[in-house]
Amino acid sequence: MPSSSCLVSAFASQKFEALRDDAIAVWRDYLVAVHRPRRIQRTLSLRLSLARKSLRLLAAGYAHSLALRRDGSIRCWGNNNHGQAPPDGIPGDFVAIAAGIAHSLALRPDGSVAWWGDNENGEAPPDGVEGDFIAIAAGTGHSLALRRDGSIACWGSNEYGEAPPDGVVGDFVMIAGGAAHSLALRRDGSIRCWGNNNHGQAPPDGIPGDFVAIAAGIAHSLALRPDGSVACWGDNDNGEAPPEGVVGDFIAIAAGHSHSLALRRNGNIACWGDNDNGEAPPDGIQGDFVAIAAGYAHSLALRRNGSVAWWGDNAYGQAPAEATLGDALLNWTPFMTEVPDL
Repeated sequence: MPSSSCLVSAFASQKFEALRDDAIAVWRDYLVAVHRPRRIQRTLSLRLSLARKSLRLLAAGYAHSLALRRDGSIRCWGNNNHGQAPPDGIPGDFVAIAAGIAHSLALRPDGSVAWWGDNENGEAPPDGVEGDFIAIAAGTGHSLALRRDGSIACWGSNEYGEAPPDGVVGDFVMIAGGAAHSLALRRDGSIRCWGNNNHGQAPPDGIPGDFVAIAAGIAHSLALRPDGSVACWGDNDNGEAPPEGVVGDFIAIAAGHSHSLALRRNGNIACWGDNDNGEAPPDGIQGDFVAIAAGYAHSLALRRNGSVAWWGDNAYGQAPAEATLGDALLNWTPFMTEVPDL
């Protein structure tokens, strides 16, 4: 028969093990309750930051392309029939760029906006616009600018209500322009839509959800979720907007005429939709990319070393066979460290 001291020792050992297990369980619950949400929030913040910065670095119009240089000036190439892509570029100190079908715009650090190119519908006022703007976007014949207070200013064609002259009031953090529709991401993650909805690309009631980025094509729309997946709606005739969305660990999105791009966290690019001109290879594009843009039928991607890759239609020199513009283009690191968030 065991001695009383042995029984006490065994009981104490069992008690210790029970207390240890309870402590581990409490610590595990603490890690899940406290550290996991922090990690998720860090991932969300990073994804949101990367998605926004991707929008600033490159821009693709109908048949022209733009890239922001390290010194704040802009390199332009492709169709220049309306002055939207001057071969000598645009000098200045800019922090963001956008391209429509035949016009271009750029955001200065002071919040003002410069325009050049086609102004037939008032989408590109040559004198520019003063304001406290923090983001810009361009549709086919209209332009948008997001103010610091969350409201949106609009210019250009309003045939379908895509650019109301009085602007759009709200608490928005991101904007996107399609052919004749517009999107705005609210601070709560939901999306407001206005303009042409003939393919369901801009539901008047908006899109509920928790999104961190948006993109608008000719007649389709995309939104990036915090988990890295992509929601799609609108025209899907060419597979550019699969209703079930696209699953992946994506950090940025872009929408062209009838194709879509999504930048993966590992630097590769997924493509879907129309590939008649090679703008959306089904196997995607491998590389170390940090930003993407989609034009009518061509695509652009900025490498981490500051060079640009392109593919797709090159009828106007918007996607030349030579695969780099060299170090003159903006490098990712200088942009991240030298251009402040607005």
